[in-house]
Amino acid sequence: MAAFTITKRVEITLTPQVKEALYFYLFDVLGGVTEEDHKQWKRLWAKINRLEAGEIINFEAIFPRNAKFHRKFFALLNFAFEAWEPERSHKSYKGRPITKNFERFRKDVIVYAGYYEQTFDLKGNMKLEPLSMSFAKMDQPEFELLYNAVATVILENVLSNYKDRNELDAVIEQIIGFL
Repeated sequence: MAAFTITKRVEITLTPQVKEALYFYLFDVLGGVTEEDHKQWKRLWAKINRLEAGEIINFEAIFPRNAKFHRKFFALLNFAFEAWEPERSHKSYKGRPITKNFERFRKDVIVYAGYYEQTFDLKGNMKLEPLSMSFAKMDQPEFELLYNAVATVILENVLSNYKDRNELDAVIEQIIGFL
């Protein structure tokens, strides 16, 4: 995700050839994937063209993350979750069975990796909530740091029988190859 500020500094007049080349670049090369993307891009371009000298537009652009790396992250989490057996003394609470839960596991691993925010519950107790790793909230470099931190947590707490990170990475790459 990147924040941009556009300021119109001066009025210029473009030749028809330059306008045509600019139009081609802005709408055929950068126009978006879907029809809605194309419409929104045209609206933004029209808004930029209506600016008076000195006016400013601020906006954020979201650059997509590597989807294959995202799948690798979830392959790591799923592999670790399947291997994880919680140490527990109680098998039920108030008559209901207690089972392991992937979402809870995912959240805990992210928190243990240091990617969290501190919040309060209704009773005023401090809680740690994992940071969102959605494509819009976390860019690729930060997501790679998260992956590395999560891999370390998993090696230390769940897959401690693996000798090192290289061995774990080889297994995850093999799993991805089957997906």
